[in-house]
Amino acid sequence: MAIKADTFIVLITYNSSDFIEKCIKSICDSDFKNWFLAILDNNSSDDTVKKIQQLKKERKSCILDDSNSRLIKLSKNIGFAAGVNYLVFDFLAKNATAEMPGIKYLILINPDLVLEKSSLANLVKALEKQNKAELIAGKTGAVGGIIYDYDKKQIQNAGGVLKDNFITFHLKNPPVQSEGKQPYAVDYTSGALMGMKMAHFKSLGGFDSGYRPLYFEELDLCLKLKKVSLLPKIAPDVFARHFEGASVKKFSSNFYKHYHKNRIRCAIINIGFTGFFTKFIPSEIKWLKEEATCDQKSAIFWAYFLNFLFFLYNLAVRIKNKKILSNFKISLKKLDI
Repeated sequence: MAIKADTFIVLITYNSSDFIEKCIKSICDSDFKNWFLAILDNNSSDDTVKKIQQLKKERKSCILDDSNSRLIKLSKNIGFAAGVNYLVFDFLAKNATAEMPGIKYLILINPDLVLEKSSLANLVKALEKQNKAELIAGKTGAVGGIIYDYDKKQIQNAGGVLKDNFITFHLKNPPVQSEGKQPYAVDYTSGALMGMKMAHFKSLGGFDSGYRPLYFEELDLCLKLKKVSLLPKIAPDVFARHFEGASVKKFSSNFYKHYHKNRIRCAIINIGFTGFFTKFIPSEIKWLKEEATCDQKSAIFWAYFLNFLFFLYNLAVRIKNKKILSNFKISLKKLDI
C-alpha cells in the first residue's frame, strides 16, 4: 500500500467508544483532505473497534477506506507514546514506497476531540513556511490549537504553562497580544491536538515511551524542540471541542498516580542539576505546603519513591537525549524548517 498523502494523522484509542465516531467524522468532514489516518487501538474492552469498522462501511456519512486509513488492533495496551512511535517508525516505514512523495506533517488527535471544519487546514498552514512576523516571534516547532469543552461554553486549553516544579496548567484564554492572528508561543502544546514536521519528530527519536501509559510525553518533546530554538505554539484559528479525561478520569487516583510519576521523571531528565536544586526543589516544597491536596499526596510520595528507584536509568536517558539533540542540530541545517 502506497500512502499518497503528505499529512499523517494519528489516533490512539482506548475504550473510546463514546467519542470515536464524532472524532473520525470531524476529520472526514474537514476542509483539508490530503491526509492518511492511522488508528491504533490499545486493546479496548468496549466496542471502540467495532464502531471504527462500522464507519468504514458507512460510505455516505464518512468516506473512509483502505486508501486513506488503517486500523491496527493491539492485544495489549502499550500507552500513548509507544503507540504513536509504533505508527511512525513501524507501520509508516513498512508502508513507504520509493514512489510516494513523502509524509511532511504529523498530526496527533485525541479520540475524544471533535475538530472544527477548517482546523486541519489551518494547522498545516501554521506548519508550512512561516512569514516574517512569525519568524520574528521564533521558529515553530510544534503547533496546537484552542480547545473548548464539548459544549463550547468555555476554553479548556489555549496553551500549556509549566511551573518550576513541572506542575502544568492550561491557559484559559489566548494572550491579548496574539490578536487572534499569528501563532503565539507557549511552554508546550497538548498532545490532544498537536502538529509538527515529521522529519523533526523522527530526528528526535519520537516520543519517550518511558512516560507510560500517558502524560508528559508531549511536554518532554516540546522541551527538546525548545532546546534547538523551535518553539511550541498555538494557532488561534485552529479550534476543537474536547471531552477531557476520557482515558483516565481527571483528578482520580489513577490520574494523580500517572501525572506525578511522569512529572518527576520529566523534571529529572530535562532540568540541569543547578536548576533542580535552585528552582525545582524550592518550588516543589512551596507547592506541597500551599497547594497540594490531601487526595494526591500518596501519589506524590509514590512518585518520589519510584523515580528514586529509576534514578540511574533516567540519568542514562538524559545522556541519550543530549546525543539526540546534538545530532538534531546538525540535521536541522539540512531540513527545511
